[in-house]
Amino acid sequence: MKLRMFLLLVCGVVLAGCSALQSPSKRKQMVLTDFSNPQVNQAYYEFTSSPLDKPSVLEEMPEEEIVTEESEEEDFTAENIAGAYATYGDVVVTVATHRFKLGENATRKEMTLFQKALDAGYSAALKQYRPVGFTYAMSSVGIVNPLSDIEVNCKLSETSANQVGQATCRTFFNTVANRYAQLSKEAQ
Repeated sequence: MKLRMFLLLVCGVVLAGCSALQSPSKRKQMVLTDFSNPQVNQAYYEFTSSPLDKPSVLEEMPEEEIVTEESEEEDFTAENIAGAYATYGDVVVTVATHRFKLGENATRKEMTLFQKALDAGYSAALKQYRPVGFTYAMSSVGIVNPLSDIEVNCKLSETSANQVGQATCRTFFNTVANRYAQLSKEAQ
């Protein structure tokens, strides 16, 4: 009886081994990525633009003095988040939102100029008001060309938002618009 069980077990193991080796074409092979090639994980996007097209930021404001006015896109009220103080302390809230139009045919060049203008606006508002928790968030919201419309959120801690939030964000957005117009003129 023990001999039969042993032979049956050996036959089962041999059959299992043979059936696994019968169809090697059905085995899955892993595709290896060549990490020595620097262009493996890079995407290339280039949007062409005409030198005759101007960004719409310049068209919205007069040339001499560029001033951003409040619109329905800007919300100068801090969000009230009750109960968050016990866990996290002062919370960061979005104080204002502004949409900048870089033009229908905006490219990396315009985006680079806009990023420099954002940096200048951030530095100017930070030096002037010294708000706590001041930062910004930028997202591309263009429908056809993602770089054509850029939405910028001005964020501060809730206590700073209630004290100097409106003035900080207004200075930030005005400086961004003025600096972008200046950089665009210099680039042409």
